[in-house]
Amino acid sequence: MARKQLAAIDIAKYVSALLVVCIHTFPFIDINETFNTYFIQTVCRMAVPFFFTISGYFFFRKLTNDEEENKELLKRYLFRLLKIYLIWTIIYLPYTIYNYVSAGTGWIGIISYLRNFLLNGSYYHLWFLPALMTGMIIAYFLYQKKGMVFMLKVSLILYFVGYLLNVFAPLWESIPVISFLFRFFTVTITTSRNGFFFAPIFIGIGCLLAKTKRLSGRFSQIALIISFALLVMEVTLYIILGMMRDLTSMYLSLIPTTYFLVNTLLTMKIPYKPTYRSMREDSLLIYTVHILFAVPLLALLPNAHIVVYFLTIALSQGFASLVVKYKKQFPILKELL
Repeated sequence: MARKQLAAIDIAKYVSALLVVCIHTFPFIDINETFNTYFIQTVCRMAVPFFFTISGYFFFRKLTNDEEENKELLKRYLFRLLKIYLIWTIIYLPYTIYNYVSAGTGWIGIISYLRNFLLNGSYYHLWFLPALMTGMIIAYFLYQKKGMVFMLKVSLILYFVGYLLNVFAPLWESIPVISFLFRFFTVTITTSRNGFFFAPIFIGIGCLLAKTKRLSGRFSQIALIISFALLVMEVTLYIILGMMRDLTSMYLSLIPTTYFLVNTLLTMKIPYKPTYRSMREDSLLIYTVHILFAVPLLALLPNAHIVVYFLTIALSQGFASLVVKYKKQFPILKELL
């Protein structure tokens, strides 16, 4: 791929990391709660699907007709993600232990932690890493078994089931018999926002973009605007129906919005600069480290969320810059990437 096209992707990765920080610090809530809700539930909710899609795009571009070679590629990919996940799990252990001791849940807490480690992240924002691993395994084997169309169909069904569980949770909790089944689901799996229901369709979209020709930039931009407008309308509908909760995030409109967003970025040609590669690395580091700063800052400044947001960004960027700068001098820092 032309480096000019990579520039737009790297910039978008960095911006997406900043949007994820928004989700966890809700910067505008003290200024206008309605604006804060809409900004997080529309603009910011595009970030994680974007990350999944780009991951799928670059992975499936590398696949060949050699099945054994493809399996090795998948193993190396999963091993890298697992390594990063385990390292950050260890880094967040003090926070995890503090939360565990504060909750005083005993053995139930340990069992919940083990469940979360596998399905929902060892710390709440790290859920993306096991979800990406699980989603990639599902997408890869569906693709290898019956091709891209089959993978997209199955992934779409999984997403729709997850959408019903995620968005309409208040409804299921209010229906007597279904509420029991839904409680069983939340106790065992917690949420459908994971690698089984959420990730495969966006990884599949990445595969679709990798294996098909680009739509024209102009058409894609118009379609993106329309899709985003539908996303805003969808969010508005759920707010009116009283379905909006903190973890509500699996919107139907995110599927076309993400597709047209990434297609648009892939048609953009921006002169490439070395700083864009740094932005790519910074995006992962900001994503993984920001909670380390956000948690104490939110405790210290509970009524200054916009300040917490910018302080979190500044500290996270400072950390990322140090890692990128000294990773050659201290090879252990490369393990964070």
